Amino acid sequence: MSDEKTTQNLKVAYTAESKALVRNRLFAEIADEEGYEQIGKLFRAVAEAESVHAKNALRMLGEMKSTEENLQAAFESEMEAKNDHYPGFIKQAEAEEKSAAALIFSRARDVEERHAQLYKGALDYLVKEEVADYYVCNVCGYVAEREAPDECPICQAAKDAFKMVG
Repeated sequence: MSDEKTTQNLKVAYTAESKALVRNRLFAEIADEEGYEQIGKLFRAVAEAESVHAKNALRMLGEMKSTEENLQAAFESEMEAKNDHYPGFIKQAEAEEKSAAALIFSRARDVEERHAQLYKGALDYLVKEEVADYYVCNVCGYVAEREAPDECPICQAAKDAFKMVG
C-alpha cells in the first residue's frame, strides 16, 4: 500500500467519522425529544467516540497546527465553500426546482462568509487576549459575537433561536 493511498484512506475515514459524529448527535436529539433518554445517551456516547476517530485521522493528516495556522486554514476553507461550492449547489438546486435546498444552500453560503470574517477577526483576540461569547442561530448557522441579535441577519429568525456556545 502506498503512502498516497493511506492518505486518501485517512481523508475518507475523517469524512466518514465526521458525518457519523453529526448524525449521532442529531439522532440523540430526536431520541431525547421522543422521551428515549437512554438511547439519547447512547447516541451521544458513540458520537463522542466518532469524534476521537475523526481527530486521530486529522492529526495523521497533519492538519492540526498552531492556532494562528488553524485560523488561516479555517478562513480559507470557509471562503472556498462560499465561493467555489455553494454557488454551484444553488444553481443546480434551482435548475431542479428544489427551492428548499436552494434556500438552505444560499443561507449556508452567506453564513460561510460570516464565519470567515470571525476567523479573520479572531487573530485580534490572540494579540489582545480578549474573550467574547458567541451565539449560533439554530435555523441557519449564523454566528453572532458578544450578543445575539434581535433578528438573524441571514434568515430573520428571532433572538430566541440563538444558542450561546463557548
